[in-house]
Amino acid sequence: MRGRLLADGGGAVVPFHWSPELYNVANFTIGTPPQAASAFIDLTGELVWTQCSQCIHCFKQDLPVFVPNASSTFKPEPCGTDVCKSIPTPKCASDVCAFDGVTGLGGHTVGIVATDTFAIGTAAPASLGFGCVVASDIDTMGGPSGFIGLGRTPWSLVAQMKLTRFSYCLAPHDTGKNSRLFLGASAKLAGGGAWTPFVKTSPNDGMSQYYPIELEEIKAGDATITMPRGRNTVLVQTAVVRVSLLVDSVYQEFKKAVMASVGAAPTATPVGEPFEVCFPKAGVSGAPDLVFTFQAGAALTVPPANYLFDVGNDTVCLSVMSIALLNITALDGLNILGSFQQENVHLLFDLDKDMLSFEPADCSSLS
Repeated sequence: MRGRLLADGGGAVVPFHWSPELYNVANFTIGTPPQAASAFIDLTGELVWTQCSQCIHCFKQDLPVFVPNASSTFKPEPCGTDVCKSIPTPKCASDVCAFDGVTGLGGHTVGIVATDTFAIGTAAPASLGFGCVVASDIDTMGGPSGFIGLGRTPWSLVAQMKLTRFSYCLAPHDTGKNSRLFLGASAKLAGGGAWTPFVKTSPNDGMSQYYPIELEEIKAGDATITMPRGRNTVLVQTAVVRVSLLVDSVYQEFKKAVMASVGAAPTATPVGEPFEVCFPKAGVSGAPDLVFTFQAGAALTVPPANYLFDVGNDTVCLSVMSIALLNITALDGLNILGSFQQENVHLLFDLDKDMLSFEPADCSSLS
């Protein structure tokens, strides 16, 4: 890809916000002159993409659709180049590189591969490869025009900007305050933090594009739940999955432990999907912290506000669920750490050291 290194080992900061649907969304510009765009911040995303004006079936977005012909720096990628070969499922159409892929929302997109000038946060404008989507079966994304992928793939923002480290800190979803994505030298923790290694993967491994870590145990009240070997890999999520998901056998134990420790009887009628267990808000003032302990002893403390989600009507619901609810075979045996449980935690991804570090933080005050 044609990204630009951050000058002299420098860094950049990208503010982003919770959308009304509680997704993490960043604003940026594409093209010359710049055209406004917005996208989900997707830790596991493979590439950067946005809808383009040639789209024959587009979902509704808040901002005007990107118009390639209005940008003097827009360049379709020819077939056969290294860039084209590195894109998932590359295709050729009139000697222009095209792609056919699946989004983090489960929808299907088709588009052309191109380069143009991107301005993201405080980073200097850079020429980046991206997907210019011209057809999609997605009905809605709640306003954003695409995705900014941060995965370990040649076409992600991380690879194109040649980053060896990045971090982010999610402000609480109910404060209306911005979160922050830190790139390059700007990515650092105040006190070093706890750390855990990434699970070792191979190039042909389905996990190689992600940042998998291993969960050893979960403490909920007086109960400590040990993760079963071979079913303790965790994927950290920022885009689509806002709740945490556990393999079903662990979730059933976890649910019992939470119900025993919260101090209030569950409501007789849950509020509906996706929540299964809910409590009267007035009865959970004594709910304990959860502690997720990862490999190397890295302990993530999750306070009640981060796992008891306020759904209104004086009711809170457990925002940790069974991954069996998704009914996706590829996720069998995996666990997901959702964005709600990451609020007010600063997470640093170090690609040189192959590890994740984290520490509690006031995310809305970081700059």
